[in-house]
Amino acid sequence: MSTNVEQIKERLDIVDVISSYLKVEKAGINFKAKCPFHNEKTPSFFISPTRQTFYCFGCGEKGDIFSFVEKFESLDFKGALQVLANKAGVELKNFRMEEKPEKKDKLFEIMERATKFYEEELKKNKKVLEYLRKRGLSQTSILRWQLGFAPDGWRNIHDYLIEKGFSKEDLLLAGLIKKVPNQIKYYDTFRNRVMFPISDSTGRVIAFSGRALKEDDKTPKYLNSPETKLFYKSETLYGFNIAKNHIRKQDYAVLVEGQMDLLMSHQAGVLNTVASSGTALTELHLKKIQKLSNRVIIAYDSDPAGEKASNRAAELALSLGMEAKIASLPEGEDPASVAKENPEKWKNALKKSEHFTDFVLNKAAREKEGRNLTREILKSVLPLANLIESDVEKSQFIKKIALKMRVGEEAVWNDLKKINTKTKDFENTKIFNDYKDEKEALIFEAERYGLKIDIKKTNEDISRRIELRELKQKLQEITILLDDKSVSKEDEKKLKSDLRKIQQRIKNINY
Repeated sequence: MSTNVEQIKERLDIVDVISSYLKVEKAGINFKAKCPFHNEKTPSFFISPTRQTFYCFGCGEKGDIFSFVEKFESLDFKGALQVLANKAGVELKNFRMEEKPEKKDKLFEIMERATKFYEEELKKNKKVLEYLRKRGLSQTSILRWQLGFAPDGWRNIHDYLIEKGFSKEDLLLAGLIKKVPNQIKYYDTFRNRVMFPISDSTGRVIAFSGRALKEDDKTPKYLNSPETKLFYKSETLYGFNIAKNHIRKQDYAVLVEGQMDLLMSHQAGVLNTVASSGTALTELHLKKIQKLSNRVIIAYDSDPAGEKASNRAAELALSLGMEAKIASLPEGEDPASVAKENPEKWKNALKKSEHFTDFVLNKAAREKEGRNLTREILKSVLPLANLIESDVEKSQFIKKIALKMRVGEEAVWNDLKKINTKTKDFENTKIFNDYKDEKEALIFEAERYGLKIDIKKTNEDISRRIELRELKQKLQEITILLDDKSVSKEDEKKLKSDLRKIQQRIKNINY
């Protein structure tokens, strides 16, 4: 009797599997595509129907359908097996891993039990259900997205899961409970919150985001699970498991900020929407989208904070060679409120989205004139040309700027050259501006307590914080890569070496 793996391989052809993710073309007896595992302009990723394998001559990635899905979807073997079993129509009821079950399996089971617990609690709470309906959610959406409710109380999920046979250690690892410092006491992470399960690309719940029902200065509006063996904030997008196929088919993604924005967008029929879930957007988030499509429409809130975040997201997307557009919403509105009022209005806002460079240029032209417009363009608009990968698109952008400023294109190119010589200073200034409030707070504290202010030392302190932030981000990225079972032994050795160096540098900075 054949195994599940053999059954799947018998039913699925590697070309069909990979072509459901990538655009492939015939190359003799083989097929080729642009490699999804590194950036390239010329296809060097080859698929062999005869051997049922793939190999990239650019980065060296190779394997079969299982290793491809593992790598592409950022899954463990069991997750990839489930994806391919669904495609092949193979049931995995009697599937057993040969090796000892991983800790992850238990964590997945805990998250599944917790999701069902929260769902049942929501069904019993008419007040919370009414709140969700007032926000515009249909019963179908509530059920489809497995929304739940964490009741008020310190040990509800704790007692429920302990009774089911799970240990306190398991619940801590899953991020569902916390330990009281210096005491042998535990309490629930989520209390009196609407619960939004966050899933991996196969639909397995890996974390939660809880929306507070009681709003005050002491209670954060949204609370996400801490990072766990299952959940990495810097690469997880809410709704990706449902949106991924629609992003691939429509060849663009809609990026929103919050859970309600995503739910209302999907309810309006825009199924290629994903959300950053209130966390800072990272390169890993965008690279996850980029595997499916190189185009993204950013639709954040229309307030100043939302505009700042959308500009940063668009700049990051452009730096990765993506086509980034901005959807303009009415003042004071967000995707959820627009979609609730009128789904067609939301869809039209997306249809009218502008390329980020055009959006910034047109905004400057609306708000400034004369010399003020020139200064704004040189300060905020022209530097964006450096992020445009295509020479043709960059030339078109320069031409548009020249027309707005009513000057010759050569003058704009000359100014761009001047900006390029100051790129390093420009980037440093931008980073320090991000820490401006923190710097001012340090100076304020010094003045408050009558301490002497040393601007040089303050700047050094800010520099250390910036370096720490970047090192911790790199540390997180390496941890994610090491968790990937498809990484080669040579790459694993290098990653571990880099990991040790970063850890030592962080230790030195903190010391």
